[in-house]
Amino acid sequence: MGVFRRPELEKDNPVAPQLYVGPRRRHKLFRDAERDPSSADDSLVDTLQTLSQAAKRFADSVPTLKNNQRERAALLKAIAEANRLLRKE
Repeated sequence: MGVFRRPELEKDNPVAPQLYVGPRRRHKLFRDAERDPSSADDSLVDTLQTLSQAAKRFADSVPTLKNNQRERAALLKAIAEANRLLRKE
């Protein structure tokens, strides 16, 4: 029975805390996103602004720990650079 265990499906598993999404479901999500009519109207600037805002909210929600400080600093630097480029537009 232990051979068939899927740790990504077990509740409160610190190794895989995200919900498992199989390949069929993932491909369906991608196909649905490609067909979404609202995404065709968005400009690149709007998309980058939305992405930058979401990344900033994520960076603010993640606790500052010693082991993730380098990645968090890199993300904040990328956000600042994106905002700088968007202000030039």
